[in-house]
Amino acid sequence: MKRRILEALIGLALGVVLLWWVLRGFDWHALLHALQRSTHWLLLTGLFMTAAHLMRAWRWQLMLRSSSIEVDFAAPWWALMIGYLTNTALPRVGEVLRCTLLWRWRQVPFPTAFGTVVAERIIDLVTLLFLAIAVVIQEGVSWFNLLGWGDYVPYVIFGGILGLILGSLALRYVLRGRLAGWLSPVIQGFESLWRTRPLWLMLTLSVGIWAGYGGAIWGVMMACSPGDAGALIWASVILLVGSGLAMAIPVPGGIGTFHAIGLILLKASGWAESDAKLTVFTAHALQTLLILGLGMMGLLWSMRHHLHKSL
Repeated sequence: MKRRILEALIGLALGVVLLWWVLRGFDWHALLHALQRSTHWLLLTGLFMTAAHLMRAWRWQLMLRSSSIEVDFAAPWWALMIGYLTNTALPRVGEVLRCTLLWRWRQVPFPTAFGTVVAERIIDLVTLLFLAIAVVIQEGVSWFNLLGWGDYVPYVIFGGILGLILGSLALRYVLRGRLAGWLSPVIQGFESLWRTRPLWLMLTLSVGIWAGYGGAIWGVMMACSPGDAGALIWASVILLVGSGLAMAIPVPGGIGTFHAIGLILLKASGWAESDAKLTVFTAHALQTLLILGLGMMGLLWSMRHHLHKSL
């Protein structure tokens, strides 16, 4: 745990430096004006974000069911929200905590739950990879050309897809080859990656999760930089890919990394620096506030649940 705290502090220091770099000369009056002028768009953003989290909890429930574990929706939902809340301070710890909470609340074996979380992350990685490929094909090649890397883009894309496929197959082979008693539940949870049924619902939820994230970013863009709604859809996809990359960096809550990567991507897409700063700051602030609110509600639910069981 001490190592985790040290890593979080180092990540936080990096995030604060990046956040300071992004917010130099930030127009706080523009933020206040956007909040007053576009409340309906910001509310829509919150609904999109919440819908994405609900679909993620539902998908997790389906994946657990494919491992012969029946749980009510409340348990994975609140465990997910508390896990997200934890990740705002200690990156990656939230994934372990939500599996621990399922064991405490519903006696779900920790290894099985953790296996489903690994499978879930693979689905997200594949989705993010395809979105990134679409962005690179449409916009990113010119950015790579500026760096002199344009000729290597096809090899990077092919290598990324091939590495993901081979890595998944190798992981499955290694797990099966080391089939110890304690490891068997992990494998069972991991195999939910291809065993979850109904398949159409699994795919619909997986697409819906990222559509919800993208819709939330689009809502923020409509609030901060009102313009052509169709054009902003593509811009929201670009920022969505950037947010995925930012959240992969072990910085608490994506502080600084989300802002820096988002600012760079939007400016490269032709956005004015002031609009780009306002958009990335507002998007991150709303996401963080929602997680804090839902996470605290999850803690209250957990306390009430524990008290009810003890009576």
